[in-house]
Amino acid sequence: MPPREPDMPERDDLPKESARTILFQFVIFPLGIVVIAVGVFLLFGKLASDEQSIPDYLNEIRSGSSHERWQAAYQLSKSLKRGEAKRYPNLEQQVASLYVSAKHDDPRIRRYLSMVLGSLGDRKATPLLVDALNEKDVDTRIYALLALADLRDPAAVPAVMNAAHDDDKDVRKTALYTLGSIGDRRGSELLATELTDETADVRYNAAVALARMGDPRAIGVLREMLDRSRLNNVRDMREDQKEEAMIVAINAYTRLAGKNASQDLVRLTHDPNLRVAAAAKEALAHLPR
Repeated sequence: MPPREPDMPERDDLPKESARTILFQFVIFPLGIVVIAVGVFLLFGKLASDEQSIPDYLNEIRSGSSHERWQAAYQLSKSLKRGEAKRYPNLEQQVASLYVSAKHDDPRIRRYLSMVLGSLGDRKATPLLVDALNEKDVDTRIYALLALADLRDPAAVPAVMNAAHDDDKDVRKTALYTLGSIGDRRGSELLATELTDETADVRYNAAVALARMGDPRAIGVLREMLDRSRLNNVRDMREDQKEEAMIVAINAYTRLAGKNASQDLVRLTHDPNLRVAAAAKEALAHLPR
């Protein structure tokens, strides 16, 4: 899937692979958006100093240059991973204000601020993120959905279900992932419908989301994910993605099928991929006798 910035001209200072290309090919196993962000910073030689604090990042987002603002937004999300947000009890309000004011700014600012809002875990951010699902920028919609997955707010379910009908398949599959994260059974019929989507990774996200809800309708597609011959026919699916898909499916399939999964698991213990084989052996060991 070629990287692109929807409705924006190509830029020479962007990495050749976008976050969507690497992370959202199969969003059922997100690899961590921050990994890509670190690559961007290394590319630019612009990593922020560890001496900067959350107020410094907030001020830079408010008044820095275009590059400084989105980089500060990323660095703010990195700081939250270190738990620094606990020192600033009104941080969610400040970030929410910046999120609103950046609506017509560089879209990367809102993408990283979405990560911040999701990490903060305050469901008061839900309406802002739901509103972002209407934006023209595809990646902004995707990041908003992932933040909603972090918040797990049932109030977001109707909007997320609507996003599952988006014209962009990456938005659709991220919406399915988010429905699974929220775990509200209002989304189960929609997820079941998406099990027949012609796009493989949309089907896979629907199956994993349904499996999280304990819905046995996911079993058929989960078994498809355990079939290397089927995965080999998925266009542009990398070997590491096949590996992760199979491991995710092993765990989900075993939970749903129980003893009935044993035959497939035995077969997978001989898989050429050592991690897949190990996951199958572990799953077999935990089946009820």
